[in-house]
Amino acid sequence: MQRRTLCLLPLSLLAGCASAPPAPPGDLWFIFLEAGRPTPPDKDAVAAMQRGHIDNFKRLFALGQLLSAGPLAAPGQAKRGIVVVRADSLATLTGYFQPDDYVREGYMQLNARRAVAHRPLHTEGIDASRIEEVRIVLIGRPAVADPAATQRQALLRQLVDAGTLGAWYTLADGPVAEVLLARGTDTARLQAALAPYAAAGPAVTVDVWRQWISPGVVGPR
Repeated sequence: MQRRTLCLLPLSLLAGCASAPPAPPGDLWFIFLEAGRPTPPDKDAVAAMQRGHIDNFKRLFALGQLLSAGPLAAPGQAKRGIVVVRADSLATLTGYFQPDDYVREGYMQLNARRAVAHRPLHTEGIDASRIEEVRIVLIGRPAVADPAATQRQALLRQLVDAGTLGAWYTLADGPVAEVLLARGTDTARLQAALAPYAAAGPAVTVDVWRQWISPGVVGPR
């Protein structure tokens, strides 16, 4: 059985770009790196692809195009990591990853959506020497018009203002409507905090998964 490799980034990138250069103009994009076809059985080839994968993130960081990145653990490993970049078009964004064999050869796929950052991941004042486990929340898009949309947005704002959530992105389209990140590993507490959101309107999925990133990127606990 061919195994898939986990997308692990160096701490300086997991940190969300400490001392990041100025970001170029363009839209904000939230990207899920998703599993593609199985990697080859050649361990040396996979190791070389991993090095190239990391080197490409370093390149994007140096150009100011990469704002944040980190691996996550989704059930079944369908989603492997998150990346936040700025790009003026989807074609430009796709071009960012042409040097990355994982993506170019289809071992990983880009699920990129334009996004609005209500509370972005931090890019300054972070501890790039360490890594911590946090939680990422994916809230699904309602299948019908949501009469409680304003109320739901207000609930998320309250959780951000209270410090329960450290980052919040709204995606323009696709099955995921909101992406939230919170420091700590107390999944039950986070699910309880989000229960009023789930109950406020039409049924939505609320998935809480493990995420890794450097301390400070998601803000204080």
